[in-house]
Amino acid sequence: MSQDLGETPLQPPDIHFQELEEVFQRHAAALESEVRALQQAHETAQWPSAWKQIYNWKFARCFSRQKIWRNWAADAAAWGLLPDRQYPNRGNQMGCEQSQE
Repeated sequence: MSQDLGETPLQPPDIHFQELEEVFQRHAAALESEVRALQQAHETAQWPSAWKQIYNWKFARCFSRQKIWRNWAADAAAWGLLPDRQYPNRGNQMGCEQSQE
Protein backbone atom coordinates (compact mmCIF):
# COMPACT_ATOMS: atom_id res chain seq x y z
CA MET A 1 0.00 0.00 0.00
CA SER A 2 1.17 3.47 -0.75
CA GLN A 3 1.34 5.87 2.18
CA ASP A 4 1.07 8.96 -0.04
CA LEU A 5 -2.60 8.29 -0.90
CA GLY A 6 -3.82 9.27 2.56
CA GLU A 7 -4.43 5.68 3.59
CA THR A 8 -4.18 4.71 7.22
CA PRO A 9 -1.20 2.45 7.83
CA LEU A 10 -2.00 -1.09 8.89
CA GLN A 11 -1.84 -1.60 12.63
CA PRO A 12 -0.08 -4.71 13.85
CA PRO A 13 -2.31 -7.28 15.56
CA ASP A 14 -0.88 -6.61 19.04
CA ILE A 15 -1.93 -2.94 18.87
CA HIS A 16 -5.36 -3.84 17.49
CA PHE A 17 -6.04 -6.35 20.28
CA GLN A 18 -4.68 -4.03 22.97
CA GLU A 19 -7.09 -1.32 21.82
CA LEU A 20 -9.90 -3.85 21.46
CA GLU A 21 -9.37 -4.99 25.04
CA GLU A 22 -9.49 -1.36 26.21
CA VAL A 23 -12.84 -0.92 24.42
CA PHE A 24 -14.21 -4.08 26.05
CA GLN A 25 -12.97 -3.07 29.51
CA ARG A 26 -14.50 0.40 29.22
CA HIS A 27 -17.88 -0.92 28.11
CA ALA A 28 -17.83 -3.82 30.57
CA ALA A 29 -17.27 -1.41 33.46
CA ALA A 30 -20.13 0.81 32.28
CA LEU A 31 -22.45 -2.16 31.72
CA GLU A 32 -21.68 -3.66 35.12
CA SER A 33 -22.27 -0.31 36.79
CA GLU A 34 -25.63 0.07 35.08
CA VAL A 35 -26.68 -3.50 35.95
CA ARG A 36 -25.64 -3.03 39.60
CA ALA A 37 -27.57 0.25 39.75
CA LEU A 38 -30.67 -1.48 38.38
CA GLN A 39 -30.30 -4.30 40.91
CA GLN A 40 -30.02 -1.77 43.69
CA ALA A 41 -32.98 0.29 42.45
CA HIS A 42 -35.10 -2.87 42.26
CA GLU A 43 -33.76 -4.09 45.61
CA THR A 44 -33.02 -7.57 44.25
CA ALA A 45 -31.11 -8.40 47.43
CA GLN A 46 -34.45 -8.20 49.25
CA TRP A 47 -36.31 -10.48 46.86
CA PRO A 48 -37.82 -13.70 48.21
CA SER A 49 -35.68 -16.84 47.86
CA ALA A 50 -37.89 -18.23 45.09
CA TRP A 51 -37.17 -15.16 42.95
CA LYS A 52 -33.45 -15.26 43.71
CA GLN A 53 -33.24 -18.96 42.77
CA ILE A 54 -34.11 -18.21 39.14
CA TYR A 55 -32.18 -14.94 38.90
CA ASN A 56 -29.04 -16.40 37.23
CA TRP A 57 -31.09 -18.27 34.64
CA LYS A 58 -33.21 -15.26 33.75
CA PHE A 59 -30.12 -13.00 33.72
CA ALA A 60 -28.29 -15.40 31.39
CA ARG A 61 -31.36 -15.62 29.18
CA CYS A 62 -31.53 -11.81 28.87
CA PHE A 63 -27.81 -11.70 28.12
CA SER A 64 -27.95 -14.44 25.49
CA ARG A 65 -30.87 -12.83 23.66
CA GLN A 66 -28.48 -10.16 22.47
CA LYS A 67 -26.93 -11.61 19.32
CA ILE A 68 -23.50 -10.03 19.82
CA TRP A 69 -23.14 -11.37 23.39
CA ARG A 70 -24.47 -14.81 22.44
CA ASN A 71 -22.03 -15.15 19.54
CA TRP A 72 -19.00 -13.85 21.42
CA ALA A 73 -19.76 -15.99 24.46
CA ALA A 74 -20.16 -19.06 22.24
CA ASP A 75 -16.75 -18.36 20.68
CA ALA A 76 -15.14 -17.97 24.10
CA ALA A 77 -16.79 -21.17 25.35
CA ALA A 78 -15.69 -23.09 22.26
CA TRP A 79 -12.08 -22.03 22.90
CA GLY A 80 -12.38 -23.12 26.55
CA LEU A 81 -11.88 -19.55 27.81
CA LEU A 82 -14.86 -19.46 30.18
CA PRO A 83 -15.08 -21.00 33.65
CA ASP A 84 -17.19 -24.13 33.96
CA ARG A 85 -20.58 -23.68 35.54
CA GLN A 86 -22.98 -26.36 36.68
CA TYR A 87 -26.61 -25.38 37.08
CA PRO A 88 -28.73 -25.83 38.97
CA ASN A 89 -26.46 -25.42 41.97
CA ARG A 90 -26.57 -23.79 45.40
CA GLY A 91 -30.27 -23.12 45.12
CA ASN A 92 -30.24 -21.85 41.54
CA GLN A 93 -32.80 -23.28 39.18
CA MET A 94 -34.17 -22.72 35.71
CA GLY A 95 -37.02 -20.26 35.51
CA CYS A 96 -40.36 -21.17 34.07
CA GLU A 97 -41.39 -19.53 30.80
CA GLN A 98 -44.86 -18.94 32.23
CA SER A 99 -43.55 -17.14 35.32
CA GLN A 100 -44.00 -13.41 35.65
CA GLU A 101 -41.26 -11.44 33.96
